[in-house]
Amino acid sequence: MIKINSSDIIKKPSYVTRPTDITFIEDAKKHIIRSVVLPYELYERLKEKIEDEVYLFNNKKALSKSANDEFLKIESVVEELVQ
Repeated sequence: MIKINSSDIIKKPSYVTRPTDITFIEDAKKHIIRSVVLPYELYERLKEKIEDEVYLFNNKKALSKSANDEFLKIESVVEELVQ
């Protein structure tokens, strides 16, 4: 695993365009890791898991416990209307 800062990308773009290992990109000012670059072969192996996690991350509000409880309350009414 390689850890670089964002200014290193300008000096050596191959860190991002042709990664040979997992590359962590750190914010140069705050020293916080902001991004991760994966080699494509590794991404292909993890693609489904990554997509699942991105879906959950993007929809976490809709998938919250309270939203699920509210859905269960109206589900029976909706089923009756369909029949």
